[in-house]
Amino acid sequence: MENGILHAVVNKDGGLASLYLVKTNREAISHGCSGNQFVVFDDVPLYWDAWDVMDYHLQTRKPVVEVVRPVQVASPGGLRGSVTFTLRISDKSTITQEIILDAMCPYVRFNTQVEWLESHKFLKVEFPVRVRSPNATYEIQFGHLQRPTHRNTSWDWARFEVWGHKWADLSEHGFGVSLLNDSKYGYSVYQNTLTLSLLRAPKAPDANADMGSHQFTYAVMPHT
Repeated sequence: MENGILHAVVNKDGGLASLYLVKTNREAISHGCSGNQFVVFDDVPLYWDAWDVMDYHLQTRKPVVEVVRPVQVASPGGLRGSVTFTLRISDKSTITQEIILDAMCPYVRFNTQVEWLESHKFLKVEFPVRVRSPNATYEIQFGHLQRPTHRNTSWDWARFEVWGHKWADLSEHGFGVSLLNDSKYGYSVYQNTLTLSLLRAPKAPDANADMGSHQFTYAVMPHT
């Protein structure tokens, strides 16, 4: 898909193989990697199921790779190019997504529907990018803040999950990549991978928290 600003290549499994910012001749996705990689983690806090996220959940990372319906063209181009696909998270849960590139739009949009019937799982999506910086920037109310992209100290390690509002950004001199969203509030940026937290499945105090159908949108925007 191409719109004069961006050139995007989507794999058969919905991964973003390439995202190219035309005017700067810069590729945004890390070499040999795919953006829009869904991953699921075991999420079993020690005490407060719906409140706590423990750092040891990061050791249980499992990519979502089972394709139910491969990528199909939904809109062939002109004012909008888009493709759709469906992935299986488990025997109970699926992800259906439309990846959209509109004419003259500076970002690729991911309209997402998840049927979510999990227990103590944590769903995220990852974008490994060709940007290096010791800090990432996160939007908060009335401004933004920066957090390290490394885990050199115990203080850095403790900030493995960062709350933010509509965007997170990883930039170096002259180039960066922003991860935008309409309704999610957890991010992490470790080294050169931007991650957006999508859904959890706690069982206390509400055994049915977040169960069912979810619709949300996020976007990725390379920029100068």
